[in-house]
Amino acid sequence: MSVGLWLGAGLLFFVGAILGWKRPAWTLPVLIAVIPWRVPFFGDFYPAIPFFLGALVGRSEAILEMLAEQRLFLLATLLLPIWLACSYGWALQPAFVSGLLFKWLVVVGAAWLAATEDAPDPRLLVLGLVIAIVPHALWAFSERMHWAVPLGDPAGLKIRVIDFQGTIRGKALFWHPNRLAEFTEQCGLVLVGAGLAGVLPRLAAVGVGAAFVVAWATGSTGGMATIFGGALLCAGWMTISDKTRRYAVPIVLVAGLGAVLIGWWAFLSHGGIGSRQVIFDFAQEQIAMRPWLGAGAGNWPLLVGGSSMDVSRFWFLGHAHSLPLHLWVELGLPGVALAAFFFIVPVARAQGAFVGMSRAWVGVGVGASFAVLGILAHNLVHYFLRDPVDGLMTGIVLGLVVSVARRNVKPQGSPEEFPA
Repeated sequence: MSVGLWLGAGLLFFVGAILGWKRPAWTLPVLIAVIPWRVPFFGDFYPAIPFFLGALVGRSEAILEMLAEQRLFLLATLLLPIWLACSYGWALQPAFVSGLLFKWLVVVGAAWLAATEDAPDPRLLVLGLVIAIVPHALWAFSERMHWAVPLGDPAGLKIRVIDFQGTIRGKALFWHPNRLAEFTEQCGLVLVGAGLAGVLPRLAAVGVGAAFVVAWATGSTGGMATIFGGALLCAGWMTISDKTRRYAVPIVLVAGLGAVLIGWWAFLSHGGIGSRQVIFDFAQEQIAMRPWLGAGAGNWPLLVGGSSMDVSRFWFLGHAHSLPLHLWVELGLPGVALAAFFFIVPVARAQGAFVGMSRAWVGVGVGASFAVLGILAHNLVHYFLRDPVDGLMTGIVLGLVVSVARRNVKPQGSPEEFPA
């Protein structure tokens, strides 16, 4: 990187650290607003990463206190990275492990950071979410309508299917349309919960509408299905009374089934998996060869690169277009199980803590819960972690669920870990 870029990254790191230390209530909203931005003049430089690393330093004391209290959350978020690091021992190419390890550590760090969120009310968070969505919705819509020319080399845009037979899939500043769609669908579901809870409902509605615009502009039927189906589930959850909420676990299981149905709806809306059947068949062949340990973290490109031309296409080189299949190929069946533990356990254990809490924060917690389930449903036929920056919002929504649960305390005043 150039000297100017290093200085810029250092400044962003410093700002993140200062906000994390002195203005913690601003840290998460600013980080969310910065996530989608990419500086095209410096390759794939995302300002959110140095800001995020600085925020971790600034909030380090609060993070350590939170982890000491939430030991199940600590365990859930560390087991998968530990297993991933262990794959150095059997990976076909150990040098590839570190790249994927860093991506998952970003997800973990974002979850830890969000779990320390302790602002008195969520209005600033709602504002940050809307600021993150609206400019990119307008930009992506303008690209889709041919009012704005997508940034990048025209040949590269065609290869990435951003410009396909005269149809533009709006991508705004993200490198690929689907990455923008996944980010906004998660933000949108948090806003659904906040709006239903009466937190700046008009502003939240604008944000949700912008999320739909992004999903349409990027051609993400799966994103639209996730927002719509997740919003229905979220609305259903918010109508449950405190008395019936003690049945949280069965309801969460039903919600999980609903998330699977959202994924199935997206599957049908896309007319099946089309060309992805080729790569899914290839993934299953690799799983049959190494079902328990996998090929090692980050080794998917190595496997695909040495295969036939119909498999080693440009859009298959980076991932299997399915989170469970990709994890199974690289980390074996234990990796898939640990990933399920990573996401589902904190969400399921946190739901019971929402009983009797401030409705405003309950809305954020419910919206974040369905954002986690929604991204998992979408990733039955997709893969959310292409670059480290893509893991930030997924980690944030997971951490927000824990943050909301931590607000419910025992009568004695001591925090209760994921109260049942």
